[in-house]
Amino acid sequence: MSQLYFPSLSPKNMANDGPTTEAELQGALCGLLCMDPQASRYGWYHVLFEDYQPGAEEQQNLTLLFDETIQALNSLDFALDLSLPDDDSPLGSRVVAMADWCQGLLYGLAVAGLTDTTSLSKDCQEYVTDVIQISQINDVDLDESEHDESNFAELVEYLRMGLFLLFGELSPDENQDEQTEH
Repeated sequence: MSQLYFPSLSPKNMANDGPTTEAELQGALCGLLCMDPQASRYGWYHVLFEDYQPGAEEQQNLTLLFDETIQALNSLDFALDLSLPDDDSPLGSRVVAMADWCQGLLYGLAVAGLTDTTSLSKDCQEYVTDVIQISQINDVDLDESEHDESNFAELVEYLRMGLFLLFGELSPDENQDEQTEH
């Protein structure tokens, strides 16, 4: 995933209830796409954040983020990278960004229509429960050992692969529609 620039995400530019980080923005987009893979590539962020007012350059970056994300979710090689700080950033900041991504995912799923009554497989139910727990991380005190780094990498991979599972389950299967039209 390319590194995009969203100046409106800085605290001084935030208006009301928009996303606060790029990780949260990408997570929310992933949640929306799980529920609505036909979402508009040009206005998807208004569905999620009514008060989010990006400038012209940001709108282009939002379209690029949409294109990269939907392409990655539909790829056969599971090529989606979560929008988290680089590996050379402090582990604590990466964990907080991971929690932001999870908050965004949950928000996107909810805004797009996921409810307690939505039918999910046991694996997807477990994934959503885990995402809820990860989203509640707000204070991180790590010694940045190899063990912590390894655990973080495993969590990121779990979130990535679980997203593909959820996307596959919630997205309508186009092949199934074609098979029923004989």
